[in-house]
Amino acid sequence: MSLNHFKKGHEGIEEVVTASLVEGYLPCSVALRISAHLQIEPRWVGETANRLKIRITDCLLGCFKIKKSDHGDLEEKHFARDLIEAVQNALVDGRLPCRVAHDLGRRFKVSFKEIGDAATKMKIKISDCQLGCFS
Repeated sequence: MSLNHFKKGHEGIEEVVTASLVEGYLPCSVALRISAHLQIEPRWVGETANRLKIRITDCLLGCFKIKKSDHGDLEEKHFARDLIEAVQNALVDGRLPCRVAHDLGRRFKVSFKEIGDAATKMKIKISDCQLGCFS
């Protein structure tokens, strides 16, 4: 189903996105809440933001803020062995898909950033952003 098909039934997605901006940007957490609230795929929110030339910021996995995130603080950070194993077992073509990373965060009851930090420390890239920010 395309964004154009969605627009025919739900005219308000652009208005919800623009009304939800924080200092002119759309935070990742807000975009995901919009998709849940409207019961649409997160990518549609991302496509709408992109079409409106609105930048998505503050990735919940820590991949980016307004600029690319700095992970220099991970040197001393340690992660549970079962979490590390779960991340390794969830890889698709050597990468951790965004949706899977979110699922792991819920499963292990840790922040999404914790999952992103574990992946970063393990030198694993996050892929397939649910909002379409990166593939």
